[in-house]
Amino acid sequence: MESVLIDTSGGALAAVLHFPERIPAPVIVCCHGLLSRKDSSKYLLIAERFTECGFAVVRFDFSGSGQSAARMEGSLLGSRMRDLDAVLDYVRRAAWCSGQIGLLGSSLGGYLCLLEADSGRAGVEAVVCWATPFDLDGIRRRLEEEKAFEGIFPAGLLLGSPPNLRELKAVRGVLLVHGQQDELVDWRQSLEIYRRAGDPRHLLIMKEADHRFLDPHCRELAVRWSLHWFIQRGFPATRNPMYPP
Repeated sequence: MESVLIDTSGGALAAVLHFPERIPAPVIVCCHGLLSRKDSSKYLLIAERFTECGFAVVRFDFSGSGQSAARMEGSLLGSRMRDLDAVLDYVRRAAWCSGQIGLLGSSLGGYLCLLEADSGRAGVEAVVCWATPFDLDGIRRRLEEEKAFEGIFPAGLLLGSPPNLRELKAVRGVLLVHGQQDELVDWRQSLEIYRRAGDPRHLLIMKEADHRFLDPHCRELAVRWSLHWFIQRGFPATRNPMYPP
């Protein structure tokens, strides 16, 4: 494990790199949600499980989050897409990257992963989205409330565009994982994304999972399905985890 700083036009992003026994290796870049951070227990588990199977994993804090000193510029979505582009550029140039890159994001992080894959800029080969919204109207309304994110985001920060995924192209190689007990993002929003994605695609609805997949069994299943999705998309693994039930 190695801590690094990744430069952006707004300053440095704090990131942690996890390496498998053999490199170069396929790389999974993890994107956290709106108020989350790279060091959440969810991403620590993902990094552990993926490196055990031969993947390199990158966790990072978006600007305005966690340990990142980078400032937000223009809008929430614009700043975070700038950050993700910088991380992907860093990964592509790294000697430990085999050239195969996948994205795994939760909530708003999953939304950003889909936008990145849709852009075609980074050569992303597969995407996994947990509890991802189709529409960001709820976030937009909270940003417009003066005190909703006071002390977290700069005053007057705009959401940016697109505010929803209605114009999403048929992004291929997408796994969507959502819990029916999600208290923040209705699971039917993943169904809307699924309808617009291109094949191969898969939608996994988990009856007992909440927004953060706090139940250990649900979280472990989500990680296992995510691993298998990347393997099925041609990412080589040094170890094959138990197949999901």
